[in-house]
Amino acid sequence: MNMKMSKGRTALFLIALFLTNIAVMADMVIIPAANELYETFQNPTAVNFILSGAAFIMLFSAMLCGKAMQYFSKKNILIGAMIVFAIASIFGGVVVNVYYVLFMRVLVGISMGFVNAAAMALIAEVYVDENKRGTIMGTFNAAMAGIGAVMSLVAGVFAVKSWQEVFKVYWIAVPVIIMMFFFLPQTAPERESEMEQETGKSTETPYLVHQMMLMLSCFAYNLIYAIIYYQVAVLVAEQGYGNESIAGLLSTLGTVGSCILCILFGSIYNKLKRATIILGYAGLCISYLMLYLASGPVMAGVACTLCGASFGYGFSYFFMRCTVVVPAEKISSSISLTTAIGGFGMFLSTYTCTWLQNLMGVSSVLEILPVAIAAAGAAAVLSVICTIADKKHPSDITEL
Repeated sequence: MNMKMSKGRTALFLIALFLTNIAVMADMVIIPAANELYETFQNPTAVNFILSGAAFIMLFSAMLCGKAMQYFSKKNILIGAMIVFAIASIFGGVVVNVYYVLFMRVLVGISMGFVNAAAMALIAEVYVDENKRGTIMGTFNAAMAGIGAVMSLVAGVFAVKSWQEVFKVYWIAVPVIIMMFFFLPQTAPERESEMEQETGKSTETPYLVHQMMLMLSCFAYNLIYAIIYYQVAVLVAEQGYGNESIAGLLSTLGTVGSCILCILFGSIYNKLKRATIILGYAGLCISYLMLYLASGPVMAGVACTLCGASFGYGFSYFFMRCTVVVPAEKISSSISLTTAIGGFGMFLSTYTCTWLQNLMGVSSVLEILPVAIAAAGAAAVLSVICTIADKKHPSDITEL
């Protein structure tokens, strides 16, 4: 750590920081109500944006956060973003109008980008040791998955009554904001010195190549995973597995799997480093194959658990990896870029589903899963090739 905190203070800091995942996992509340939203508004394009548009807005807000961190404390950014989140999410369904709900989801997306980027950057600033940072990031993402699981499960129960009821789950943001005021450390803004900028120029070409490849992989990973992430309620309705509560349960199982793998991520990454992501893509491939072959909700639940585990594992990888392939002074901007690229991939997933259905002449989510299976399998093979190449041309900035 580069700042002194007692064990008690550190524990309270981490609890408050981990609870900011309520904003990052905001989509988990609305996903169980997806099918009802499509039926209520009869506007697939707008509802697609309601479901995944927040991830698209993150593309811009996360990048803006990277710039804001140069001039404002991460604590102030986090608290401000959480206040915006609380207002937009709690009151997101008070008006039964598709464009009102869409607008409030835009505000949620703005806050999500700031919260995710600033929280990860704060971890990278406090924990300078790579191994310790990997462990804390994995634990942070485990908390993200656990919080998402609880939110999805509760939202699934509320969604049975009405899609508007799910917004009540967001009230939990209020006590979290109070904790953030008291327990987050007040760090200094990250204005880059002229010396840091000169240092960055000396390694610009090699690190940019590695960073670009990492971002392309991050985009693909999020796009593939989010197909079922946003459409699980639709799949449940198509296959006759049950109502919104079953959709919420499947989403919850995914986040439970994610929680488990995130906890284990630190130790796995410390051993595999660049090769870590191979297992992530393989997990996505297998989970989609299981989901495609599922004959009932039990097997679908197992598939969703594995899929969520793979995502949490990959999510931790990209946020950890983006801090070691760039110079130290570029870490916060690299985290912001990773947040943005991942959000963009997730945003495009719902539209990709619609495009694939039109292209293939099908009308169900299940019928496009073979494409996801093939994409994840191809990415796993490509990751093996890139890992082998990385041994000759290391991507870690400390090895350049």
